[in-house]
Amino acid sequence: MSFDLSPTSRPSGLAELRAAYTRERANLDRTVPSGPTPAADPAALGVALGRRHARLLDDLLVRLFHLLRESGTPSRAAWDSVAIAGVGGYGRGAVALRSDLDVRILARDAQRAGALADALLYPLWDMGVTVGHQVVTIDDLVEGAREDLPTATSLLDWRHVVGDASLSESLWQRAAMGLFAHSELPRFIERLGKEISQRHERFGGSVYLLEPDVKNGAGGLRDLDVARWAAKARYGVGEFDALVRFGALVAREAEEIRGAAEMLWRTRNLLHAHSGRRTDRLTFDEQELCAGALGYSKGAGPAGDGQKAAPSPDEPAVSPEAIERMMSDYYRSARTISRALDVIVSRATPTLTRRRRRDEDLGRGVRLFDGCITMSDPDLLRTDPAIALRLVSEAVERGVPLLPYARGAIVRAAGDPAFCAALRESPEAAERFRTLVATCKETALQSGSVVRELHDLGLLLAMIPEFLPVVGRVHHDVYHVYTVDVHSVAAVDRLAALVRGELAGEFGLPCRLAAEATRPTMLFFATLLHDVGKAIGGTDHSRRGAEMARKILERLGFPPEDVDEACHLILKHLVMYLIATRRDLDDPATISEFCQEVHGREGLRDLYLLTVADLSTTSPTSMTSWKARMLDELYLSADAALRGAREDGGPLGIDDQRMARAISGTVGALEDLPAANEAERRAQRDFLARYLASMPERYLLANSPAAIAAHAELARQQQGGGNTVSVALVPSRHPEAAELCVVAPDRPGLLAAITAALAASRLEVHGAQIHSRACDEASGDEGGVIRGRAGSSPPAGVRLQAVDLFWVRDRGEGVGGVARAIPKLVTDIQAALSGQISGAELAKKRRGGATRERPTPKVRTQISIDDRASHHTVIEVLTRDRPGLLFAISDALYQLGLSISIAKINTEGTRVADVFYVSEADGAKLADGKRMQEVEERLHAVLQGLDGEGSVG
Repeated sequence: MSFDLSPTSRPSGLAELRAAYTRERANLDRTVPSGPTPAADPAALGVALGRRHARLLDDLLVRLFHLLRESGTPSRAAWDSVAIAGVGGYGRGAVALRSDLDVRILARDAQRAGALADALLYPLWDMGVTVGHQVVTIDDLVEGAREDLPTATSLLDWRHVVGDASLSESLWQRAAMGLFAHSELPRFIERLGKEISQRHERFGGSVYLLEPDVKNGAGGLRDLDVARWAAKARYGVGEFDALVRFGALVAREAEEIRGAAEMLWRTRNLLHAHSGRRTDRLTFDEQELCAGALGYSKGAGPAGDGQKAAPSPDEPAVSPEAIERMMSDYYRSARTISRALDVIVSRATPTLTRRRRRDEDLGRGVRLFDGCITMSDPDLLRTDPAIALRLVSEAVERGVPLLPYARGAIVRAAGDPAFCAALRESPEAAERFRTLVATCKETALQSGSVVRELHDLGLLLAMIPEFLPVVGRVHHDVYHVYTVDVHSVAAVDRLAALVRGELAGEFGLPCRLAAEATRPTMLFFATLLHDVGKAIGGTDHSRRGAEMARKILERLGFPPEDVDEACHLILKHLVMYLIATRRDLDDPATISEFCQEVHGREGLRDLYLLTVADLSTTSPTSMTSWKARMLDELYLSADAALRGAREDGGPLGIDDQRMARAISGTVGALEDLPAANEAERRAQRDFLARYLASMPERYLLANSPAAIAAHAELARQQQGGGNTVSVALVPSRHPEAAELCVVAPDRPGLLAAITAALAASRLEVHGAQIHSRACDEASGDEGGVIRGRAGSSPPAGVRLQAVDLFWVRDRGEGVGGVARAIPKLVTDIQAALSGQISGAELAKKRRGGATRERPTPKVRTQISIDDRASHHTVIEVLTRDRPGLLFAISDALYQLGLSISIAKINTEGTRVADVFYVSEADGAKLADGKRMQEVEERLHAVLQGLDGEGSVG
């Protein structure tokens, strides 16, 4: 609410002016909730609040100007010879809650206007107003704008507030005739383009960042400012309603932009209110507060958009699903702004060339104009909707882009439900769409890939409207970096790259298999639709997606057998990843069970390729080398089983050639290790032969020859040294983590002691392999793993040696800090094993000294127990990652009297999926019923206690 500016109500002095401003400023602040409580009127939090703030500042500046002018300090003539104008957001008429007041004092003589500036600014500062200001002349601004882009854009934001209006008018006339003259526009817009690129690179480069910058990020409010600047420079107006009148936008586009801007304005004002200062990063903790304030906790959208009943007292005020709904709306809005930026800048850029352009009629309404594909008549989109896909097909075939004019026309048409319905009815459109999605050619299309271009044009949604709910759909975690639609498109692009073979260095096996795909179009659509069933708050998206895909594929004209196979792949698209990362691949039961999930060797190959394309595009770091090897091993084992290999009774699914290469490579790698003399070298060779025979095949296939040779040498040295614990860094295949090998006499509680020491040394565990081997020569030929960690006695005369591998990072220094931790690590393990300190006390040392980390999305703990493995019970723990976690779980299992034979540690962002193959002290599986319930309850209690001790994460 602004206050009265009439002369009769004008305060007599600064004190009254200050009091009036303070009162109105407090009213403004009270409009915005500072916590997750839903706002009474969310519509009042957005652009309306920014305009209200700008009016308040207008009132303040005008009243202060006249108050000072009437006082005669300095003279009235001095005040009459300047213009006070707003620039930036204030100039555009909307100021975020904690943004600065950006003003320019335009004078004929800047030096003489200095005293006037002091008189104006000091009272503002005293009132707590943060002011950005300059005292300038017209010449200063016009000349500076030629080289300084912020100065140039300030002229486009310029809004006269008070003083000599003729100065502001003269400034705009100079700028319009010079800097923004028609002939200068291409250079100015090129400067804007560089600003966009540099800013996006600085703030992350993607609309879909987990914690986006609402102002400066891609799709942020600054992109909207740039679009306005380009429009104002070209058309003389920057407001979207005015651009509709000029024909630069259609009404629907302007409405979409206004809606997107409103979402970002509400979010930014809430960020300012929560922090009490100007801050624009939408962090995880702020996402929770904003979702609550905007009413997402009540229903499917912001307050007023279909509210549901308030949550029960037992439920969190703002659920993860509510946050996901808000962030999905945010990303859709940011994407709308990003598209608007491209469209407006493109339309505002004049073409000044006079050369004659090539124009060739390609038939059926398609033309090649100036090296771009376009249409002969825009009305064809209404009478012949399939021309939209015909244009894209021709551009792909000829390796040229679409003309911006044609792109804009298609985008506008794709927003019309009648056009979309007609397009879906066209047999030609269905055929072209099938071909385009499965196209592997590299293109010159603006969006890069074919499917991304179809999505950006709106044609993907036009043909598959069922895709709409996943556009902008986001997971509230740090593992799924991209929205569902962006991830799905990226997965298709990754599959195309595998088919082209351009990623053979990183994905050798997938590239070879992709080239052999017998039904590529089916596979491409299964990849595109694998997450179509994801809906906020929904469960079992694989099953729902398979049901949705059936209708989609039938409508697109796929034969029944392809529809069935694609739906099966979608239904099972998570199975291969989960088995590869959470189950023992050396267990024949694991391979046998997995083989029942696929339709023969061809189905196995397709599921493997879909899994690789899916996992490798979930986030930039989701496909680790360890996960890639696990997937490869599962594929090769299952393929061997399906073709009937290894019927000689050996382990199911193991490739003999890979085993032979692993052994041969390890023997060669041993020769690179130091030896004091030939006698020691012979001892190394003899020991390696026994060592390799005593280790399981999964170990030999999962580790590099150099690492295995290093493990064996460490085991030899430890065995010769008696009961000492040996720890060493060995060659790691994972560049993101250092590999620690820990060798010690095996005994109950050893894993708990090691993990307690790792926690005390501030080392994060990203993966682990747990092995026990018979270290006496007489029993070494038996091979395999002999149980010995829960109190069971090994066979008479057999000593057991633990060879445990951990992939770790120092929490502060990363991989580089691991080596310095080793001496302390050895001391701590020995102390824990000797009883000098308990594992719990050791782990607490680490947690007690932890520093608080930035908040991350909550992770719900889930514990499952499965006894379908051949010889073990499988315990799977999904929970939030935090220091001391692996110790807490392994120690709890030890205290329960359970033996851990295999541990698979899988970190997915801030969530871990730790899997333990366990057995009772006598080697039996866990009994169903009370025993399993006891184990599950103990693990839940331990994890809750870990949180209660103040661990962070």
